[in-house]
Amino acid sequence: MEEISILTKWLDFNKKNSRFWSNIILFLMSISFVVTDWMIVIFTVSDYIFALVGISLFISGNYKIKRRQLLWILLILGVIAANIVMNVYNNEAFVLKTGTAAFIRVSYYVAIIVGVYNYVKDQHLETRFLKTLNIIAIIVCFIGIYITIALYSEGQLPYEFFWKFTRTDLASFVFKENTALIRTRSIFSEPAYLGYFLNVILTMNYFNGVHVKINKSFSVIISLTLLLTFSYSAIGIMLMIQFLNLVYKIRLKKFKWTNKTTVYVLLLVGIIMFSWDFIDETLIKRTAYIISGEDISAYNRIISSWSHINSEHIFLGNGIGHTPNVWNIYAYILSDLGLIAFILSCLFSLYLLLINFRLGMIFIVLNFQKGGYLNPAFSILLLLIFIYIEDKNQLSRSLNPKAINSNCDTRNLI
Repeated sequence: MEEISILTKWLDFNKKNSRFWSNIILFLMSISFVVTDWMIVIFTVSDYIFALVGISLFISGNYKIKRRQLLWILLILGVIAANIVMNVYNNEAFVLKTGTAAFIRVSYYVAIIVGVYNYVKDQHLETRFLKTLNIIAIIVCFIGIYITIALYSEGQLPYEFFWKFTRTDLASFVFKENTALIRTRSIFSEPAYLGYFLNVILTMNYFNGVHVKINKSFSVIISLTLLLTFSYSAIGIMLMIQFLNLVYKIRLKKFKWTNKTTVYVLLLVGIIMFSWDFIDETLIKRTAYIISGEDISAYNRIISSWSHINSEHIFLGNGIGHTPNVWNIYAYILSDLGLIAFILSCLFSLYLLLINFRLGMIFIVLNFQKGGYLNPAFSILLLLIFIYIEDKNQLSRSLNPKAINSNCDTRNLI
């Protein structure tokens, strides 16, 4: 009885201090998204932060997995485990130690992501979580701008401490060895990865289905910082996000030209004019190089990423964790886990398109910007997709803009 009494008191204490715990958990999850490139020994800093999040959920009495979710988890892990077993007996190149380590990593990420998903949904923290992510994103933007200025100042301003756990080489922030063109990468290992992070936040700001409204100034700062990355893929996806958002507003007659709109457009035009030489060199000329075949980055993302697929093991794949780093996650999954997992990943993408077309489209193109389904960044992307794709099923809205208020609960998506 005494143990029950102590447990009850502890749960009551946590309930009274729920605000404290939510601040910690949401802050840690937001920070984990910006340190996915930071390495300590063989793990990313995000991996360690995930552990802190899991501990916080457990000791606050907020960790839970629902029965339906448990069945899905067992099914997913069961498929991966079966793939490992079959590779052991049918693939001489398969390394059991590597496969086991990857399986443990996937299990770890699934456990954390499902726990956080349930916590955010049960406590109705969708708005606070997205606002926290935006605040962190703006801080990251300003750090990035500061580092860019520091690099142009040629040692007059300190910045090295921001890169203690990541890359410091010239190739990570200059454009094609041209030291006159500094690309903003903030605390990420390269500009494209900063762009990936910012595009995910921008996508959730515009296309979330739980009706969370974020101040437009946040999205403007994020968009302008994306331009400073001079990352072809990041800027391309950002323009796609802006285009989809504009089309959506025009279709629903929500687009209104205001004084703020004028200010934003003038600001954008001013930045484009001021940075025209940079834009011409990094975007316009690079487009011409890609079309002519001189720049093979697009080819690597779309075509050569599939080169690691072993035709002899197309059904089972090379085994989880056995594919070198590639940009294309779909090729990654087919190469590692084989045909069944690849088909399931395609069906999942199709499902997202049907539920929330705009968010689903950006999810697909993001999977060509940054590879690595075993990277914590991909797990965080999935978490945000599950939380913000829809609070209510709006499939009919996606297919018919007149059917805006169709309702069907999808809270138990995972």
